[in-house]
Amino acid sequence: MTNPNLNGSNGNNRLIDPEKLLDMAMDDVDFLSELIDLFTALIPEQIQEIKQAMAQNDAETLAVVAHSFKGAVGNYTQGAPHLLLQDLENAGKSGQLQDCPEKLELLEQELTNLKTELASFRSTTCHSV
Repeated sequence: MTNPNLNGSNGNNRLIDPEKLLDMAMDDVDFLSELIDLFTALIPEQIQEIKQAMAQNDAETLAVVAHSFKGAVGNYTQGAPHLLLQDLENAGKSGQLQDCPEKLELLEQELTNLKTELASFRSTTCHSV
């Protein structure tokens, strides 16, 4: 089932691909809406775990947390948030954490953008069917 509102909204999305999101949920918009809610609720906790690992200079934990969060983010985008998490994971693996504060700041900005796109997608797609 293709949503007619989907076609016009695709051009406004920098981070998400609405058709892929619908495919992920097998076109079940109610299920997709729940997935988006769960994902966005997870973001603050994941960011806090990254900050804690960085504050403790715990490269191993940073690598694990970034890798895990990258997997969740990858369900919604392969764009900037996903790439920044890969950078944080790599920094953790290498033990080179000096650039992590800047990467985290960018990640938080990009996650805000992702949440905005998901909210817009959800309001136009998930509640209009």
